[in-house]
Amino acid sequence: MAEQELREIEDSPLEENWEERTLSLLHDSKIDNDFSTAKVGKRGSRKHSVKWMMKRPMALPRVILELQDEHLRESALRCISNFLLEKRDVDPENYLRTGHMLYFSCSTMTLLLQEVQTFLRLMADDFLTIRSCKRLINVLTLFQCIAANDETRLKFVESSIPNFLMPLILFKTSVELFENVRAVALSVLGILCQAGESEIVHWALRNNVVEMSQAVLEIGNELSKVVGMHIIESILKDSTGISCICSSSNTCLLYRLTRTLDHLISLLAFDPEFSPRLLFHAVRCCVLLCSRARGLNAVRKNLSRHLLCGTFENETEKFPIIKSLVEQLLLFVGGTEDHRLLSLPDDTVFHQP
Repeated sequence: MAEQELREIEDSPLEENWEERTLSLLHDSKIDNDFSTAKVGKRGSRKHSVKWMMKRPMALPRVILELQDEHLRESALRCISNFLLEKRDVDPENYLRTGHMLYFSCSTMTLLLQEVQTFLRLMADDFLTIRSCKRLINVLTLFQCIAANDETRLKFVESSIPNFLMPLILFKTSVELFENVRAVALSVLGILCQAGESEIVHWALRNNVVEMSQAVLEIGNELSKVVGMHIIESILKDSTGISCICSSSNTCLLYRLTRTLDHLISLLAFDPEFSPRLLFHAVRCCVLLCSRARGLNAVRKNLSRHLLCGTFENETEKFPIIKSLVEQLLLFVGGTEDHRLLSLPDDTVFHQP
């Protein structure tokens, strides 16, 4: 790669439509985009043009092979990443096919893992740059594609490569550009969890993905928090996931989760830049927890008083879907201001409409 091109990568701002790179890959995310549109107005997204790769059938395999060359790797990563962004919506079949090619091509996963490890060292040495963040985001875009493919998803998890993304997600820094890395890394785990495969849900629970997502609600920006909420919801929607979280062996996890949701709702009550989608996801998590008696009891004990006293009345009037969720939640917990209700037997299971 020419020295001038490398300098341009280094100096160029890290501007992307990050919701397109993250939320748009998650199921049931249209509501998030609708909330964002209602709040700040829709901004046009930049489209990536890689038509030369579409016209030449062997171009993609050739670029994948260029990953083997250390001097060509950065350019190849950017090229494949842009190709995937272009193909994802217009040609999902080839998008998924690329994930298969990446996973099963010789040494590619090892090289991508090395890229992650190199970034972790830069992160530890406090030597993050726009260029290093862009390079890792391109790697994570490839991981998204592999996580979305039914044939490679479980193998990807079994390889333990997703575990190497967790230090990225939990890293605390004042460097603003790092939040984009956190959001894209979270989206990889979100794509894995939303598949609803029991092996992956078990993996997520064993590796503290719920606790990790809770931590993101404390340290991340709005986009990272929304993606983290998607991960928690995906696990709560799975029968194995919610049964595990609401089991007697995970009482501490359950109550920490409900306290985190209560804290988030309380912060939103006084946030001048109120985020309707965060409130939506927080309330929906509470509603999902209410499908188990142990979860219902935990929600009752930690239910935010701001939901009970009508703090969000004006906001919910603007967004009927949030109002409906709040009403459903209050119906579950009893809806009284002093909601000191009797606890139910922990083995009770409710079936939501």
